[in-house]
Parts: sequence; C-alpha cells; structure tokens
Amino acid sequence: MATPPSSSSSLSTLVLYLIVASLMIPSISNHLSQVCIKSKNPKFCLQVYGLNPHRRPYELTQEVINLALANVSETTKKIHTFLDQTKDNNLKVIYDLCLNYYQSANDVLRDAEEHYLKEGLYSNVNSVGNLVQEDSFYCENEFQKILGYVYVSTLTKENENLGIFGSIIVAAVGHLSNSTSVKK
Repeated sequence: MATPPSSSSSLSTLVLYLIVASLMIPSISNHLSQVCIKSKNPKFCLQVYGLNPHRRPYELTQEVINLALANVSETTKKIHTFLDQTKDNNLKVIYDLCLNYYQSANDVLRDAEEHYLKEGLYSNVNSVGNLVQEDSFYCENEFQKILGYVYVSTLTKENENLGIFGSIIVAAVGHLSNSTSVKK
C-alpha cells in the first residue's frame, strides 16, 4: 500500500531533522558538529560539508579551504563577466577592487592549503580565515562607498558565502588546534 504524499513528506522531514539534530549534539567523535556550531551559519556549514560527520579535524579544515577556493574561483569569473559587461565607470572601479579582494583571498587560501596546514601552522590558517572574512566584507562595502551613487551589490550572496567560509575555516582550525587527534 502506498504512503500518502503528505505522510511521506512528513517522514522525510522528520528523518532530516533527526540527522541534523544528531550532528548538532556535541560529542567527542562528531568533529563536524563541533566545527559547524562555531561558524557564523551552522546550517550552511552542514550543507557544504554534507552529512558525513566522521572526518577528523584536519580533514575538515582541509576540505573547507578547498571549498573556499572553489567559491573564490567561481566568484572571480562572475566579477570578470560583470566587468566586461558594464559601461559604468564607477562599477568598473568597484569590480576591480573586488577582484583585488578576491585575488587576496585566493592567495592566502593557497598559502593555507599548500603550506600552513601541512606544516602545522594553525595560527596562520586562523589568520587566513579572518582575512577571507575581511575580504568579503570589504568587497561588499565597495558598492556603498561612491558618494552620490547608490549601487545594489551584485555580489552580496557571494560575499556572504565567502565570509561564512572564512568563519568555518576559523572554527575548523580552532577545533583542530584544540583536538588531541591532529593526525592527517
């Protein structure tokens, strides 16, 4: 006998809530919940990591750096497209500045990926997370800086996501630093 659609939907929702709740209950073995709960947006954190809570702190830190790099790459492409399409000189200045911020984020994330994390320089990785958050904030603010003009940011979601990735990096490396299982 088939289950009515509303019952099936309710059951699916209940299962999803139970999974999320189990991830949010801190435990020694659930590093994912301990990282996500300390980020700016725990729901976003759980979505980007997926529902596999059995990764070690080092793997979580490495993964979020890679996810942030992918986000930076996609946003950089988008900024180039906007830059090519706009005829407004003020917007060109804004997009150029945002490209600089995103290039800075890319550079520090690469350093974190290629050097700091592998060498155990966790305070440097923490600084990278903070710098990434600042870069996203500064890009977003550029849309409001030109006197006499009000620009709606075309990069709000991307800047918000980059800021959240930065907060997840800070949370992940903080957990990694405090963890007794820093094995790679």
